[in-house]
Amino acid sequence: MKQLTPKNDIIFKKIFGSKGNEDILKDLLSGILEEKIKEVEIQKDLQLEKSELGDKTGILDIKALTNNNVQINIEMQIVNYQNMEKRTLFYWSKLYTQGISAGESFYKLKKTITINLLDFNYFDTKQYHTKWHIVEDVEKDKMLTDVLEIHFIELQKFIKRGKEPENKKEEWLYFIDNTKGEKVKMAVEKNKVIEKAKEELDYLVGDEATKRIAELRDKGLRDYNGAMEYAKEEGLRQGKEEGLKEGREEGREEGREEGREEGREENKIDVAKNMLRKGLGIELICEVTNLSVEQIKQIDE
Repeated sequence: MKQLTPKNDIIFKKIFGSKGNEDILKDLLSGILEEKIKEVEIQKDLQLEKSELGDKTGILDIKALTNNNVQINIEMQIVNYQNMEKRTLFYWSKLYTQGISAGESFYKLKKTITINLLDFNYFDTKQYHTKWHIVEDVEKDKMLTDVLEIHFIELQKFIKRGKEPENKKEEWLYFIDNTKGEKVKMAVEKNKVIEKAKEELDYLVGDEATKRIAELRDKGLRDYNGAMEYAKEEGLRQGKEEGLKEGREEGREEGREEGREEGREENKIDVAKNMLRKGLGIELICEVTNLSVEQIKQIDE
């Protein structure tokens, strides 16, 4: 089992999302957003119940409200789901709209910021930290509204630079990545809040209950990656077989199409069976195979 770090989202949420650690979250956010945040209220206590981890790959995010009434959602992602834009907009919209009830004024809606820390490269950009808004297509300096703000921080791009930390944000990123010991030590020495976070990390990795849940989470994410790789390999194999078959056959197009469709269905079922054996959740299997919940349940039975 590899060493647990703040990149494990159980550990990440424990450090930054627990009641009593508001000063740690506030210092991280002020570094990322490059603005002074006087107060931050964590919206929900961390609950490490088994029911929350049933899918093993669900979102474990942190929701906070700042003193200037801005909602913030921050999460650590170590798995590339290949659909980060849609996932991010979906969770941003849920947080943005939860502040008002039916019939209430839209003026009650709060500015909402989503921050995604990614342990993989995702965008074709040089900078490791990108910030997104809605702007006009031609006149890029014209913004529709500032209530939507989305940040992506790609840790691998940041670490590859190999530079000394130049500001509070970069000190925190070295701590979260936790692969460059000398840089982490430097960050701890420069920032007393990071020193507190390091003490919290040392405690958590020594706490057997938290460690067990974090390791289960780690295993679930590895299983997901394994299942996705299996699905890709099976898809490539199926595609090659179909191509060879088409090259040999000279039968009617209708027959070939029917055969291909049957082959694709059988492939989906094989992938679903393999994922069920690994104990992965039904929602995840549906996402990978495009089979319905009912079909997955029938296969399981």
